[in-house]
Order: sequence, then C-alpha cells, then structure tokens
Amino acid sequence: MSKKRNQKLMTPEILRQAVIGSFVKLNPRYMMKNPVMFVVEVGCVISLILSFFPGLFGDISDGTNLRLYNIIVCVILFITVLFANFAESVAEGRGKAQAASLKKTQKDTKARLLKEDGTEEEVLSSQLKKGDIVLVSAGEIIPGDGEVIEGIA
Repeated sequence: MSKKRNQKLMTPEILRQAVIGSFVKLNPRYMMKNPVMFVVEVGCVISLILSFFPGLFGDISDGTNLRLYNIIVCVILFITVLFANFAESVAEGRGKAQAASLKKTQKDTKARLLKEDGTEEEVLSSQLKKGDIVLVSAGEIIPGDGEVIEGIA
C-alpha cells in the first residue's frame, strides 16, 4: 500500500474524531460491550476512590505512600482505557473513510459494456444491471461484482 493512500485514511479529521470518541466511549454502558476494558475502567474507579479514602477496605498501619500509589495506579489505568478507546476510534474512522472511498469509486467507475451485436459502450458502473457483460483489461478497475466468463482474474 502506498504512502499516499495511508495519508488519505489517516487525516486530521479522523484523529480529531478519534480523540472525541475516546472520551465518549468512557461511558460504562458502552464499555460493557468490551468486558476486558470494562474491568480496567472499574479498577480505575476503585483506585480513584481508594486515593481519597485509603483505609476504605481495611486498616492501614503504615499508609504514608498508599495514597500516592493509588493515584499512580488510577492514572495508569485511565491512560490504558483512554488509549484503547482511541485505537478503536481510529480504526472506526479509517473503516468509514475506506467505505466512503469505495462507494465513491463505484459511482465514478466507468465500465465497458458489451452489447449483443459485439460493440462496446462506455457507461457508469451504477448503470449496470444483472446479466450485463463487461470487458475488463489488465490494470483496470472492476466495475462491480460478477463472474468471470472468459479469461482469468
């Protein structure tokens, strides 16, 4: 895959939407769909609570550094959840961009339609219907789904 194509699928708009999506996906109702990351998010909340109330689950004899430890764990877990949501949002954005690109290609693609008398007519691929026979040469874009009736693909 060329670099030019990668740049089209990774635009500043996709990254902007991914950052927004990574925060939107922090909603526990969404996170329940991904049980592993939901458990990490719950752990983050529990460590946040323990940062403010270190003795909540039992007696702490020497808890001088316990509060700092809980804060560090909470930050690490939060960054983990945020990064996972960001990666998922980037993948969604790239998928949507690729689907839009394919739809545009399908609308713009010209097909060489073979008529019954053996002549060729150039039409848009969106005008093709079931049963039409098209001629595709090496290096050309295939205008739609179909079956190879002569030659190789």
